[in-house]
Amino acid sequence: MMKKTTGYAGEIRTGVLLTAALFALFLYFNGQLPPAELLLASPYFIGLYFLTFTLGQPALFESLRRTVSTSLERALVFPVLLIVILYSYLGFHGHSPFKGSAALFPFYLLFPVLVFLAYPKGYQPIKWTDFAVYFLFLIPATSISFGVKTNLPFNGAGFSNVLRFVLILTAVYGFGTIRKLPDIGFFPTFNWRYLKTAVWVWLAFIALTALIAYVSGFLKTSGYEPLSMALIPLAVGEMVRIFFGTALFEELFLRGILQNMLARKITESGVWKTYWTWGFAVFLLLSLLTGYLMHAALLWVPVLITVLLFLAAYWIEKKSIELNGPYTALAITSIFFGLVHFHAGSLVFVGLASIAGWGYGYTYMKTKNVFYAALVHTLVNSSEFLFNLETLK
Repeated sequence: MMKKTTGYAGEIRTGVLLTAALFALFLYFNGQLPPAELLLASPYFIGLYFLTFTLGQPALFESLRRTVSTSLERALVFPVLLIVILYSYLGFHGHSPFKGSAALFPFYLLFPVLVFLAYPKGYQPIKWTDFAVYFLFLIPATSISFGVKTNLPFNGAGFSNVLRFVLILTAVYGFGTIRKLPDIGFFPTFNWRYLKTAVWVWLAFIALTALIAYVSGFLKTSGYEPLSMALIPLAVGEMVRIFFGTALFEELFLRGILQNMLARKITESGVWKTYWTWGFAVFLLLSLLTGYLMHAALLWVPVLITVLLFLAAYWIEKKSIELNGPYTALAITSIFFGLVHFHAGSLVFVGLASIAGWGYGYTYMKTKNVFYAALVHTLVNSSEFLFNLETLK
């Protein structure tokens, strides 16, 4: 259900104010750059952040849906605009976007939009096709390269990069505007209840995982030192970079889209126990395999956490008197999130990532807002810096 909104004017004002605040930080952290580079990067920064803060706003989102539903040509304007933004940014910096496989990028970016345009009008129940489109879009997104990074700005301390913004905005537009997937929640809003949820989830994660990790020898303190005035700007800059460079991307794709679709698919099926059973069996096997391949002596770590999270989901689903499915989806996406962190090289880290995934997904469930899930993600990723902790990889 759509949250109460202040209308177009309020949503645009929110986008303008947030963009202005981020732009001020952008200038502060990049003041050492040549004026020409700042002048070139600034319009892209302002435009992409304004779109990020306004594209998913409820009233503007509904208006855009109505506008693009009238013709195919209108529906393709936005993704084409994003391609122009990316290609012009590369071109202005002397890099060709047409070398090798990168020349196929426009076809890749238009793919989800064109598939969803073939769907009947109005909201359709979640299909397996939706998951196929999701993975066919997400997997290449993690490996696309134009032979050069598209940082904002190219040689400075920006917040994320043009390519990542283009992928995020395409996903929100494709799945939200064209596919009409409800409750993606890709818009900033201030709500005390949501904020309290995010903070207590973060603190609960810190307390639980610090205990587990300290006992296992995975975590140690290097001596707490209160943040000095000199460190505050560094902390702010680091958290902003994590939020827009990592957390927002992952929470949109894993919670706002994947967990959202999976919960709807399970609920609409009416047989949540079947999905729970298959999900448990598949991810238990994957946990065993991951543990065996990474560190056979510690393979019990991801297995134990998989069992605990799925049992917690089963217990909550059994007690639910409303919808059955959201917690099964939460368990599946949490373990999936943990297992894809195998690249960290530590099974304890994989287990902690699964627990963190539960926290992020729970926050999304309670707020229906990707920005608050990304806030928890940012706080978790910043905890080593904030509490002066060291993780043993």
